[in-house]
Amino acid sequence: MVPFPGPHPYDPGKALEPVTKGSNQTEIRETSVTRYLSRTMACILLAGLFALPAGATDKSAYTPAQLALFDTPHLQNISKPGILLYDFRHSAKTDESFEDRVELTVTKIRADGKKDLSFQYLSGERQKPYPALDGFSGNPLIMLFLQHDVDEMERSVGGASSYYRNRIRFAFRDKAELEQTTIEHGGQSLAATRITLRPFAGDANQKHFQRFINKRYEFLLAPEVPGGIYSIRSVVPAQDNGGTRVENSVTFRASAT
Repeated sequence: MVPFPGPHPYDPGKALEPVTKGSNQTEIRETSVTRYLSRTMACILLAGLFALPAGATDKSAYTPAQLALFDTPHLQNISKPGILLYDFRHSAKTDESFEDRVELTVTKIRADGKKDLSFQYLSGERQKPYPALDGFSGNPLIMLFLQHDVDEMERSVGGASSYYRNRIRFAFRDKAELEQTTIEHGGQSLAATRITLRPFAGDANQKHFQRFINKRYEFLLAPEVPGGIYSIRSVVPAQDNGGTRVENSVTFRASAT
C-alpha cells in the first residue's frame, strides 16, 4: 500500500512569465495563474518528495519517521464520508497572530478503502486553494501544512522553495527523532508517536537563513484519532531570549458527518 501518489513533473519554482516594459526592460513576475498553479500543484509535488516510491517493497531503506508519516494509512479509521476539523493557530512577534481552521472533507470512500478528498485550508483572504485529491489512504494534511510552511518561509525571507523542501525531505531521512507519548483528547489518554526534526541545523547554507537554524517541526500521530494525525507544529525560536519568534500549528478538533 502506498498512501501517497508519485511525483508530478511540474516544478512550481519555474512558474514565471516575462513581461516586457518598453523596448529594453524585462521584468520577471508570477502571474495570478502561475501563482495558483504553484500553490495547488506544489502539494502534489511534495507527495513525490516525501512519500515512498510507488511499488516500494523493501522498507528497510526507509527510516521509522518516513514509514510512520508516509507509508501509514492514516485514513483507514474513516468509515464514511465526512469532515475532519482542525484548529489552525499562528503566533508571531513580527506580524499579526491569528486563529483559523482547516477542513479535510472525505467526499467518497472507494471499494478498496481509499478516499477522495477536498480541502479548505484557512479562510477568507488567507485561504489556500489546494486541489481535491483522489485515492488517498494517507493523510495529506502533512503535505498541506508543509507546503504552507514553505510558502511562508519563502515569503518572509526569500530563497528558493526547493531549498526548503529539500532540507525538510533530507531531515525526515537523517535527522528525525521519534518517541512514544500520550495525548489527551475527548477526555481520554491516547497512545501517540511524536516525530521531531530540525531540518536546517548544521546546514552549510544556514548563514543565509539565520532565523531558521533552530527551527523544528513536531508531528503527533495518534491512530485512535480520526485521520491519524493529532497535531503538526512548526516553531522558530527567538534568537534573543529563548522564546518563540513564530509558531504555526494545526490540531485536530473533531469529525463531523
